[in-house]
This record gives sequence, C-alpha cells and structure tokens, in this order.
Amino acid sequence: MKNIFKTNIKIPKNVKLFLKEDKLFIKGPLGTICLNLAFLNKSNFDSSKEKKYYSLFFRLLQKSIVGVSLGFVNSLSFSGVGFRVESINKNFMLLKLGFSHLVTITIPTYIQISSPKKTLIILKCLDEQLLNVFCAKIRSFRSPDVYRGKGILYKNQILTLKEGKKNK
Repeated sequence: MKNIFKTNIKIPKNVKLFLKEDKLFIKGPLGTICLNLAFLNKSNFDSSKEKKYYSLFFRLLQKSIVGVSLGFVNSLSFSGVGFRVESINKNFMLLKLGFSHLVTITIPTYIQISSPKKTLIILKCLDEQLLNVFCAKIRSFRSPDVYRGKGILYKNQILTLKEGKKNK
C-alpha cells in the first residue's frame, strides 16, 4: 500500500478551491462540491486515529477534484425478457421489471440519466458515492439472479451462473 502523504494532488487549471469556516468548496466546470472539515479538528480524535482521518480527507479531496472536472459515469444494463426502460422524464423514470405494474423511481437533481437503448441506462454525477448509492437502489428492484442470469447488471459485470438441481 502506498503512502498517500508522500503523493501530491494535481489540481487542474479549471478547478478552484475555496475555504469558508469549516468547509472546503471545490468548484469546477461541471459544478461545486463541499467538503466538511469539522472532523479534522484535533480535539475529536487521538493520535492513533489521526492518520486515518487525514487519509480519508485526502481520498475525498481526490475524488471531488475528479468529479468536478470530469464527472463519474455508471451504466446499468437490463438482462431478461421484458426488462426495459419505459420512459425517462425530468423527475422520474418508469421501469418494466417483470412485475404486474411499472416501477417508478424518482431521479435526484444531482444525477443526469440517459437511455440510448431500452435495455441500457447511463447515469452521470459529480459525486461517486451518491451515484453508487442510486445505482444500488435501482438494482435492488431486480438484483441479478445467479441461476437464470436475469436482472439489472452493471455494464461490464460478468455473472457466473450456478448449476440448478438435477433429477435422477
């Protein structure tokens, strides 16, 4: 494991950093992210946990710089007969997932969604953690089935199918 305290953070020219009270604002061409610095107050933790908190802040800062300059993208693909995207509006999307009804999911304001095909969703966001939480929420409606291979998968996810029961 490399020592993150020996590495430098490279900040692109189009990214600006602002410090106001206990908050660090990172502003880039795609938007602004705010990091709270209150947990770095030395009275909150002892010297054994100090290195962990600083390394956490370092990683959050790196992810924020990448997020405001390039953004993060996740793709979900629908595998199975009848699994598809019915419609995507500004505030919500309708999914057909094999139930007797359509599944309605409200889209947060910080995520942009596009669907080039009926069986593919592309999600874009500045914050990787928020994007992954929303993708997990969508996948929770039809998680991948290891016996049949149906469900909502990440774009490059490979499912190894299990062998079912056999009658003698």
